[in-house]
Amino acid sequence: MNRLRQLARYRAPLALILALGWGSSAAEEGGVLSEGDFLAEMPLVLTVSRLAQPLDEAPAAVTVVDRQMIRDSGAWDLAEVFRLVPGMYVAYNAGQLHSVTHVVSYHGMADAFARRMQVLIDGRSVYTPLYGGVQWSDIPLLLDDIERIEVIRGPNSASYGANSFLGIINIITRHSAEQQGSYLSASGGDGRNDGMLRHGGTLGDLSYRFSAGLRNDAGLDNRADGKNMRQFTLRGDYRINTGDSLEFQLGYNGGDQDVGSPSSLNANPPRNKSVTNRFELLHWRRDVSADEQVSVKFYHNYEQASDQFVLAVAPVSVTNDLEAQRYDLEAQHVFSPRKDLRVVWGGGLRLDQVNSPLYLGTTATRSFRLARLFGNLEWRARPDFLFNLGAMAENNDFTGTDITPRLALNYHLAPRHTLRAGMSQATRTPTLIEQEANLRIVIGNLISQKLLSQGGLSPERITSRELGYIGELGRFSLDARLYHDHIDDLIGQYEYPYALDYKGDTNGFRNLDSAVVKGLEGQLQYRLNSSTRVVLGFARTMIASNDGDQTYSRSMPFTSLSMLASHRFGHGWSGSLAYYQVGTVQAMGEGGTVGLSRRWDGRVSREFRIGANRSELALVAQNLFDEGYQEFNADNLMGRRAYVRFSLEI
Repeated sequence: MNRLRQLARYRAPLALILALGWGSSAAEEGGVLSEGDFLAEMPLVLTVSRLAQPLDEAPAAVTVVDRQMIRDSGAWDLAEVFRLVPGMYVAYNAGQLHSVTHVVSYHGMADAFARRMQVLIDGRSVYTPLYGGVQWSDIPLLLDDIERIEVIRGPNSASYGANSFLGIINIITRHSAEQQGSYLSASGGDGRNDGMLRHGGTLGDLSYRFSAGLRNDAGLDNRADGKNMRQFTLRGDYRINTGDSLEFQLGYNGGDQDVGSPSSLNANPPRNKSVTNRFELLHWRRDVSADEQVSVKFYHNYEQASDQFVLAVAPVSVTNDLEAQRYDLEAQHVFSPRKDLRVVWGGGLRLDQVNSPLYLGTTATRSFRLARLFGNLEWRARPDFLFNLGAMAENNDFTGTDITPRLALNYHLAPRHTLRAGMSQATRTPTLIEQEANLRIVIGNLISQKLLSQGGLSPERITSRELGYIGELGRFSLDARLYHDHIDDLIGQYEYPYALDYKGDTNGFRNLDSAVVKGLEGQLQYRLNSSTRVVLGFARTMIASNDGDQTYSRSMPFTSLSMLASHRFGHGWSGSLAYYQVGTVQAMGEGGTVGLSRRWDGRVSREFRIGANRSELALVAQNLFDEGYQEFNADNLMGRRAYVRFSLEI
């Protein structure tokens, strides 16, 4: 009877899913797909080995989130898109103190910073040098400028080194030549509103695009998490000659954000802080031949935050200002010495500079240097056997030199059916705060030491083994992965057993634990016809660790599920429905225990013309049934939220 009540509860969305199927034959652009439509080439992925490879020949599991999926999901923030990736844990506005932003982590074991995953935008690393995680609200990037997102589900230090530990997200933006003319959009509803203007054009052999946006978000009702942000990005692509091209980008994101906790007025009062994030990138490429390319990339990231508050118990004024920069130079060479062999190799240098007087205990700027040398060899031993062998040698100021290899075999059982077996190793270098934290608060003549690092940390190490399958059967396609990861030297916080020369509790960092992460995950896609697509993601994750309080073991839900169904009804109408289900999780750090959570999101839109210009009006509702959806901790309680979006191409 309870099951029937649950089904009745979801009768509206279930009916919509059925309508997507039964109504497809009436779609204006519809028509049943032929068998040939399902035998098209596999999509190419670029991130795994640094070689362009069909999805079924990549040496690791990859989820591709395309522009259509981003649009159909109705995502307001970039981080929300990753709920569609199997094995991802995404939480809204996780932290209270210095990380009022989303958590995006793969296979859990994450606090508010989720520092065990590499995040790239067009190959540019955006994790913060001090904390190691990603401040998703501060990234200079607009959703409309994204071409696709490639998510590597598993370690990949062999290609990208530091922080490529549990997975990699590579966000690939659109080429400027693909976004010509002018475009504007505006959204509003339930404490949120934004506006965006984009223009693209050409000047001879130069194509360019600039985008500017404003975003205001009041946040959740019970949180100090609002934000008022301004964004600007510019991309240019210049064809120097028939073989040489130059890409340049720059971007800015800045404004004010609310932080703090309404329930902790003494130690962490609600307040407002200002943030700035900007970058510049140059990327030169030379196509020597159809099989050979040389490229050089340089980028610079800059982030700044200003945060002042008063501890009412003292009272003491606390300043938590941050300034961090990253300089990165990389060269890469791709060539094919013979018909069955492709090689990519290269190297790079990185310099991180951080000034954080509160957390590092000094006004001096701290530096971190890294050098790397990488390579990957793809060998087609037979038409149905493909080997990938890669490795990264990396040297850094904190832990010295490490070499992380990867070996994978892809075997084509039959057309459109491929098995993959792989093994890889990766390391995670300690962050600056883990290695050199010296957080002290001075109250009169008393020093309260809260965070003190004594250095000497070893890198976290992971050995990952996986079996994967990619196949198509009729209108269905399946990408499944069975994996076993063994992690050693996990870095965690602990309380000093003695008070040193200071009063009060003092925490530090050390290599505390080991863990085994294993499970099954995958993505099932169903295309009824050219107008209807259903994408189902599933994951079963088990974490066993030697930590006494099972902090890691409970940091990822045992089961998680996502679904995105979309349909074009004809006459400009389209609709989509998303479902997310996350099992019980005990989040780390500032998190807490959150039980089973479910939510439905919906999007309905109509395209029409205003004169000769294309336009669209869309209605998006998140948590349609107002189920009290919770994430990360009890404070993150999201009710139903809806907004309307209008866009116009000129």
